[in-house]
Amino acid sequence: MNDVKTVYPDFITLDESLALNSKRVEELQLAHMNQYRTQIGLSAGLTFDIVKAEGCHMWDSDGNKRLDFIGCVGVYVLGHNNPRIRDAVLRYLETNPLTMDPMALKPVTAAFAHNMALVTPELTRTVINGGGGAEANEVILKMCRIASARTKTGKTRIVSTLNSFHGKTTGAVNAGGKDVWRRWQTPVPGHVYVPYGDVEAVEEEFKKNDVIMFIAEPIQGEGGIVVPPDDYFYKIRELCDKYDVYMVLDEVQAGSCRTGYIWAHQYYQGLVPDAFTFAKGISDGVLPVSGVQVKEELYMAAYGSFDSAMMHTATYQDNNISAAVALSSLQFMIENDVAGQIRERSAYVWNELELIRQSYPTALEEVRGRGFMIGLKFGKDEDGVGYANAIGTILAQKHRVHTMTSINDDTILRVYPNIATTQEDFDWFLQALKSSIAEVVQA
Repeated sequence: MNDVKTVYPDFITLDESLALNSKRVEELQLAHMNQYRTQIGLSAGLTFDIVKAEGCHMWDSDGNKRLDFIGCVGVYVLGHNNPRIRDAVLRYLETNPLTMDPMALKPVTAAFAHNMALVTPELTRTVINGGGGAEANEVILKMCRIASARTKTGKTRIVSTLNSFHGKTTGAVNAGGKDVWRRWQTPVPGHVYVPYGDVEAVEEEFKKNDVIMFIAEPIQGEGGIVVPPDDYFYKIRELCDKYDVYMVLDEVQAGSCRTGYIWAHQYYQGLVPDAFTFAKGISDGVLPVSGVQVKEELYMAAYGSFDSAMMHTATYQDNNISAAVALSSLQFMIENDVAGQIRERSAYVWNELELIRQSYPTALEEVRGRGFMIGLKFGKDEDGVGYANAIGTILAQKHRVHTMTSINDDTILRVYPNIATTQEDFDWFLQALKSSIAEVVQA
């Protein structure tokens, strides 16, 4: 066997990569990865060398303990390195399994699909992927198009909402309601965007009788933690039934217990979409996992025959290791009543945030969201610059509290605690937030 260092003297082994100092990592990323994204993080003082993560805490290479209140924008809802999830995957690997094969039986994936049907009994078909939320949304976009082409006539368009975000692959950015992500690309035809929360605008499009599907987030995430009126999705369901349109909810950020329900649409009693997509929290950051949960009739309209069954397959689709992560996460959520805990424990931080808002009404204009999906809507300074970026930077640099602004909106700060957060951690965040607001406003 060759020694890799003999073939390539500068080759970095896994053990060596784990021992790299932050300066060397910066050099490597700037030279070989996304240079400008790395520079954005470095210049804003928001990029740190994190060497350990556990629960809701992270430790940097200088030994500083940090509070993670963003969790990779919703991934770590069950806490960093949750031992139940991590150990389950290790147990799976110890069986020397056949993780993926297109025609092999898939015991773990089949079990996960069965379990999902127990939680959402009206949606009984599951697709699980080895990628992120954009892949899940690509799956349902394609599924609805194929189902419509096979079973309906004259339907060509997809309706989504302005300000929405569904991922950054070509199909996903065209479903998303922000022009900024479609820059420098030829638009994909057949997409139209309506204001989020506007039922009449949706019906005006549906009346044209050419709409395949409607897709929206239960709460807009990247768009700024925007919550629609409580009757919005009920009315959308009625319209979809009336005009024979598939109703799809993107639960990539809001799902997996984050809003206080295993799936965010379950906040609306009796509401059943035709499909919903999931990712982020169901993986708890152990391995990339995403998927789609679909009604039987929609799934079969697309793939319910021998000639259509192979129209959407992929190397990593329905693989057992991604399913092992998702199954273990779902089991943890149920056994520990994570959704109920989030509903109960979020009350304290919401009450305290409202008191902060009352103390700084011109700086912090609104607290919005649900459960552990919190958006802080800040005002702007006399130069028209939103306070959120400055406050987020101070939180991270001075107080070692990590949050995140909403991309392309410098008035929104996203706050995503996880289930491992304690009362002491909440107080750490709240005190840091008050101090940061005061510093920015007084400046």
